Amino acid sequence: MRRETTSVSQEDYLKAIWEIVQEEQVPISARLAEDLGVTPPAVTAALKRMTRTGHLRVRRDGRIELTPKGKGAAQHLVLRHRLAEKLLTDVIGLPWSRAHEEAERLEHGISPEVARLLLRRFGRDGRCPHGVPLFGGMSRLRRKLGAFRLSEADIGHTYEVLRVYEKDPRFLEFLEERKLRPSARLRVLGREYDETMAITVGGHGSARVHLGKPATERVWVRRVS
Repeated sequence: MRRETTSVSQEDYLKAIWEIVQEEQVPISARLAEDLGVTPPAVTAALKRMTRTGHLRVRRDGRIELTPKGKGAAQHLVLRHRLAEKLLTDVIGLPWSRAHEEAERLEHGISPEVARLLLRRFGRDGRCPHGVPLFGGMSRLRRKLGAFRLSEADIGHTYEVLRVYEKDPRFLEFLEERKLRPSARLRVLGREYDETMAITVGGHGSARVHLGKPATERVWVRRVS
């Protein structure tokens, strides 16, 4: 059966709602307007259109829920986005700090055939440059690997970085300077009153790094020792 196509703007809304849920946040109109950089009236109009097409429903308390049809469309776009990121970084060498923004432009133009070829190239168990699995997203990291935010880590233990927040290029450049990328190992040395965390990245003799809570809230880890 031929899959129904959706407009680029509608796909962006569906993907944004899906990602908000993946981040364990509540999808409401105000959050969508902020994430997509559009006005509240534009969000209201878009939600009405997508309610009519059967992609979502809005509860009385304002919470937005994707229908099975909406979830399917969002998941297709999210997969194309992650495949585009891997194409940009793994094949043509684009810095990971710019991959998300460039993939936003490419994702809508990736055909099912190209997506299949990219999946064959990267493997179904692969992850995007920022650590999110191609399939399953953050729920898979939480369920299978026990991922949690670095801000919740205990002092004196070693952790593996699983995923980092990808929508802020300056934050990714900040992490790159400190060698904090997915698969990196870090040890938590201490936590200050203002929740600034002291860590070392890598093996013995590594320099101490200080991360404020805005940074530790954007890094997901699992404990390894």
